[in-house]
Amino acid sequence: MFERRAVIQNPSGLHARPASQLTAYCKKLPVKITLLHGETKADPKSIISLLAAGMKRGTEITVQVEGENEDEIGEGLLLFLAQLAE
Repeated sequence: MFERRAVIQNPSGLHARPASQLTAYCKKLPVKITLLHGETKADPKSIISLLAAGMKRGTEITVQVEGENEDEIGEGLLLFLAQLAE
């Protein structure tokens, strides 16, 4: 399992447009992805799950990826999350 920490950098956090972009990106990936924040688990393939998690700017999360090519996909996902801040 791929597991790395990241910090949400987008000024609006994972709300509305950035959450929609992340969901669209993750739905294309053939792996199981979980975003953890404390006791909260979010499935980034579900916009409702992302919005309910309330991940704001500066929130530290753990990104977990399980499946084939999980390391490569996990690194790509971290890069995508970083680009949401731009």
